Amino acid sequence: MKPTIVTSPVGAELFHVALEAAPIGMMLVGADGRIAIVNTQLELLFGYGKGELVGAPVEQLVPARFRAGHPAFRAAFASAPTTRPMGVGRDLHGLRRDGTEVPIEIGLNPLTTSAGSFVLSSVVDISERKRAEADRERLLDELRGALRERELMLQEIHHRVKNNLQIITSVINLQLDRIDDAHSRTALVDCRSRVHAMSLIHEQLYESSDYARVRLAPYVGQLARNVVRAAEASAGRIALALELDDVQVPVDQAIPCGLIVTELLTNALKHGFPDGRPGTLRVALRADCARSVELVVGDDGVGMPATPTPRTDSLGLQLVHALTSQLGGRVQIDAGPGTTFHVSFPREPDLAARPR
Repeated sequence: MKPTIVTSPVGAELFHVALEAAPIGMMLVGADGRIAIVNTQLELLFGYGKGELVGAPVEQLVPARFRAGHPAFRAAFASAPTTRPMGVGRDLHGLRRDGTEVPIEIGLNPLTTSAGSFVLSSVVDISERKRAEADRERLLDELRGALRERELMLQEIHHRVKNNLQIITSVINLQLDRIDDAHSRTALVDCRSRVHAMSLIHEQLYESSDYARVRLAPYVGQLARNVVRAAEASAGRIALALELDDVQVPVDQAIPCGLIVTELLTNALKHGFPDGRPGTLRVALRADCARSVELVVGDDGVGMPATPTPRTDSLGLQLVHALTSQLGGRVQIDAGPGTTFHVSFPREPDLAARPR
């Protein structure tokens, strides 16, 4: 950009008026490095009285540690004058009359007049901006520290819960070794499956970087495979079909979902395929645009009888209804062929709106 040229007396007068009216500090520096004109805003910024800076070297406003190198900067600018900010990428400071420093931004504009070449400099006090940036960085550091503490605390909590659940499982296993009654053993095995469902979600949380949300599909899929695998009598004859959408829910919804899957699959394995008949278990997980989740657990077994039986009046099914109520959802049962449970419940709005 070519230097701005000021020649006429009227132009010079207008220039002085504009300089004084500027809301920021302005000064005109000659080729010799001395200050030719300053406005009131610049005098106030550096703490000088009216006219005290006129004729002074511009290095008077430069902190001592930078003063020796400043003439070289002026010479470099004079060799290729162009309108630009000064000290791009560097923190600039000015020296006040009282010896204190002030953070500033400087803009440079070359001028050519009948009296010679000059540089018009605009000087802005950025103390408030620097303070705001420092305050923001301090708050960010405090927030990062608080988040680290929270993460460590949550990891410790999950670790302890997981250990406690493992202890409970070990106690149940010890009790199973001491019991011969088939009915009691079945009840303890069911309890162990419920504890395992809760333990699995805490294991997933412990390995996750997001404690607010749980990806339900991997959790439900792993849980379903574990339940079928644990049923030794079904080995090789019961297939498992999984149709799982990628759904995220908070942990207080994930645990009831896991328990529901455990109860329904366990119930189907116990009662849906008598006399060693083969079959298929199906678990589906769907999310729709209405911010709801549907969990489907079905089998192609013998179906549910019309009259009450242990399958229709068991503790497991009572738990399914109680857990669905806890989720604020509802249960629909389709009978024949086989039995299919549809459990639908609303997701938390903030999680439903987030991209997966």
